[in-house]
Amino acid sequence: MNIEELIHPEDAKALKRLKSIPTLPKVMEKVFEYGYDELAWSENVTTNLRLSATQMTDVYNRLPPICERLGIPVPELYVQMSPIANAWTSGHKKVYIVLTMGLLRRVKGEELDAVLAHECGHILCQHVLYQTLANAIFTFGDAIADSFVGIIGNFAMKPIRQALMEWSRASELTADRVACIFSPAQTLAKALARISMIPKYIVDNMDFDAWAQQGKDYESLRDGTAWNKIVHWMADYDADHPYSPVRVYEAIKWEKSETCIMLRNNPSAINFEYIKDNMPTVQDVVKNKLTDMSKDISEKASSSMKSMFKLIK
Repeated sequence: MNIEELIHPEDAKALKRLKSIPTLPKVMEKVFEYGYDELAWSENVTTNLRLSATQMTDVYNRLPPICERLGIPVPELYVQMSPIANAWTSGHKKVYIVLTMGLLRRVKGEELDAVLAHECGHILCQHVLYQTLANAIFTFGDAIADSFVGIIGNFAMKPIRQALMEWSRASELTADRVACIFSPAQTLAKALARISMIPKYIVDNMDFDAWAQQGKDYESLRDGTAWNKIVHWMADYDADHPYSPVRVYEAIKWEKSETCIMLRNNPSAINFEYIKDNMPTVQDVVKNKLTDMSKDISEKASSSMKSMFKLIK
């Protein structure tokens, strides 16, 4: 199977919309021209603890087997001394995963495996380039906008910010699918509950099907009245992650699919060579967009010429 069969449909649609924004290539050039990728990595390597086969081995040794099954290189793994439970993947040139101490205190064993598999899912599904772009824009968006000419800067940034938010939410659902290759959806759900700071005594006795139903009820707003759709849009507007009940609902639904069952038994069924050969780069995005724009201009010019000749006739 190709990677497209693993990608969540919302992820594919959101990425298509993001790539369609004409100003995206220029913004990407600015982000990487300013060295954001190197800056973020240097801050990470100087302030966080890098794990290895000799450093916090109980955590680190969980990562290589996951990477081996997925056929991806083992990324650098760091621990940030933050009390907030969180994990993320970043770095376009040098990919790394960061776990917080808040997460490690709450999420352990198979639940930690689910978190690590989720982060590896971002790497597997080629999310890291756009995640790095999103992190840069969410952090330094105003500075990037100011580097353009006047009002054009703000005009360029606003649609990209919103499209990145939408894509970021959708990409999490794809990464959750990868987590479910390694762990039952309920294990992922427990990890999400703990990351959401729900107390342990509640998590240990939660009805996760009922929690998933909450997510399903929320998503049903999309198919409701016009007002319900507006409410759903407003609730999602500033969120870069889907709400946890929505993620649990999507994970449980995916777990029952034939694709998930097949991948649990044979993860190598994914066409990994396709992934390696088609990993996007900043240069690829810019080149492809310029090619598309050139083609579009050529087609419009040809259409105008044909119209002109008709008028002459």
